[in-house]
This record gives sequence, C-alpha cells and structure tokens, in this order.
Amino acid sequence: MKISSLCLLLFLTACSSQDKPTTAVTNNLYPDQTSTGFKQFSKQCSICHRPPMPNQHTALEWRGVVDLMQQHRAQAGYGAMSEAIKKEVLSYLQAHAK
Repeated sequence: MKISSLCLLLFLTACSSQDKPTTAVTNNLYPDQTSTGFKQFSKQCSICHRPPMPNQHTALEWRGVVDLMQQHRAQAGYGAMSEAIKKEVLSYLQAHAK
C-alpha cells in the first residue's frame, strides 16, 4: 500500500511539473521576471533543467555557459537556440550576473 501511494505521488508530481515548466522558475526570486529576456531564459533553459540563478556566474562566465548549453541542446535533440534568442538570453543573464 505504501509503495503504490508513493508511486502515485511521484507520478502526479512529475506530471504537474511537466505541464508548467516555468512554475518552478517563477517561485524563485529571479530578477526582472516580466522581461522578454527572462521569459526566453526560463523557456529555453527549463527544457532540460531548472534554470540557474543569473548571479551564479559573472557576465564573462555566462558567455561560455550559454555556448556549452547550446551544444547540450543540440546533443539532446532540441536544436540550438537561434542567434537572436541566444543573444536575448545572454543579455538577460549578463545584466543580472554577479
């Protein structure tokens, strides 16, 4: 009985988080959540993982991180972000970097 209840709970939790990938993002204190940059950042990054806080890296470090994530997106079959979207995401991250 306990195992089936646990399985049901895990299933429901997984389904609810997949329906709204940015819910976990907006529950944190991300800066400038109404900006287009934030919206692209949360949309693009939440495909694979919970987006990091922008102050996790310096502005210079974010360029390398975004380039690396482009490679991971392509390897995972999601395709790379367009140059315009990549620029928008990077601008948001660099504006709020440490």
